[in-house]
Amino acid sequence: MEGPCQAEEPPGALPGPPLELELEAAGGGDPQATIRALQAELATVRAVAAVSEATKQEAVAAVQRRCQDEVASLQAILTESISSYELRLAALRQEQRGGGIQPSAPPLDSLEQQMEKAQEDASRLRGIVLPMEEEIAQLKAKLGRAEALIRDLRGGQSSLGGSSESLLSEPGRLGPEEEEEEEGEGGVLAFARGGDSLSIGGSPRPRRPSPDPSQGPGPGEQDDTASLVSTATLVPESIYLPPPGFQLVPAAEWGQLQLEVRRQQEQLEAAMQEKLGLEEALRRSSEDCSKQVQVLLHQVQRSEQLLQNLQVTVSQTQHRTQEQLAELALAHKRLSHEVQRLSEENEGLRDTRPHLAPGDGHPELSSSQELLRRAEEHQAERLRIEIVGLREQLEQEVAARGQLQAQLDSRCDDSPSLCSVRSEMERLQQALAQTVLVAALDTSEQVQRDFVRLSQALQVRLEQIRQAPSLAEARRVADGAHLDVAAVAPPARDQP
Repeated sequence: MEGPCQAEEPPGALPGPPLELELEAAGGGDPQATIRALQAELATVRAVAAVSEATKQEAVAAVQRRCQDEVASLQAILTESISSYELRLAALRQEQRGGGIQPSAPPLDSLEQQMEKAQEDASRLRGIVLPMEEEIAQLKAKLGRAEALIRDLRGGQSSLGGSSESLLSEPGRLGPEEEEEEEGEGGVLAFARGGDSLSIGGSPRPRRPSPDPSQGPGPGEQDDTASLVSTATLVPESIYLPPPGFQLVPAAEWGQLQLEVRRQQEQLEAAMQEKLGLEEALRRSSEDCSKQVQVLLHQVQRSEQLLQNLQVTVSQTQHRTQEQLAELALAHKRLSHEVQRLSEENEGLRDTRPHLAPGDGHPELSSSQELLRRAEEHQAERLRIEIVGLREQLEQEVAARGQLQAQLDSRCDDSPSLCSVRSEMERLQQALAQTVLVAALDTSEQVQRDFVRLSQALQVRLEQIRQAPSLAEARRVADGAHLDVAAVAPPARDQP
């Protein structure tokens, strides 16, 4: 009975520690490496999110500063343009009130139309800038939503890191199935560990002196051999070996963690793609805004240049028209003095002829005076008609020019070839102004020539009447003068 007891006492004395090391190596190697890899991956994701967040904030701040600078410069340009237009309009009105230039309604109306057109361009520019500002605000809102999504992703990553850390800090926290399996196998593990501790505690036993090799095996050696045999037979039955692929974390929870990591990575990639798309859209909108601002500034410059050209042309036309009117008034005054002088000479001639009969001479002289008076009235009427015609023609030309300018402005708003149309309009305006001025000059010269010719003819006829030897000759000369006046008058009426 003592031999079996001794065989059962040291069952795990020699193989106990190697089996425990194998259990720890098999149970704690793969999960630790996997959890470390998971932690490294989470740290990488956090670093990438932090870098993307910083880069995104810097890009958004740069874009916002650039957009704010462009909007501020655009508003300053608009304010300066409107103030300059208002100052010019006020100066023109003050100049008109001061009497430096005679008032002319159609040119000022055209200038006011130009100013209204410039104000409409400014309001149209504001209408373009305001939607761009709204679009920038929408892009900022989208960027805010992207930032919120990134913050949510970072919160999910922190919760995922907390769950992994909790799993690392509590390796014994398993699912219900693993807990049941562990309860079922706990007795075996406790028995193995207890056996190991007993074998380790009971191993320093006093060794017996080694017997002589010639002698046979003693009872102590037989006990040791029996204990070794019993240990070899008890090890595969009592020691628990973990199955291959054993993990500290359950497979279901590990799969959920992997799915959560992949989902968070996909959401982070989607957020990064959306952020890149928003930045690209913001960049394109900024480029479009800068291009439109440059085009509008070019149009404003061309409008200012056109306004200056129109002002110069109107002032030149007014100056030339005033000079022509002054010349016509001076010519009319000279004609009046000449007619008055001729009338006085006629009165003197009538007084110097006492030998003529009263009944015969006075009717002829009165008819001559009546003829001269009619010729003078006809000439004055023709001059007035010419002056009125010139004024009407000038007003028509100015109105036609205003209509052409309005049509040009409307066409320029709808036509893509703005520069070519404006250059063609400037050329047409110059040609029209030259044509109007040439026509007005030709008409004035024709009127002056007709006036001079008629004055010379009247002087010649009066001289012939003065030197006529008889009354019949004077009557014939007076009839010829009447025919000459009638011949000269109709072309003057028909002339535009």
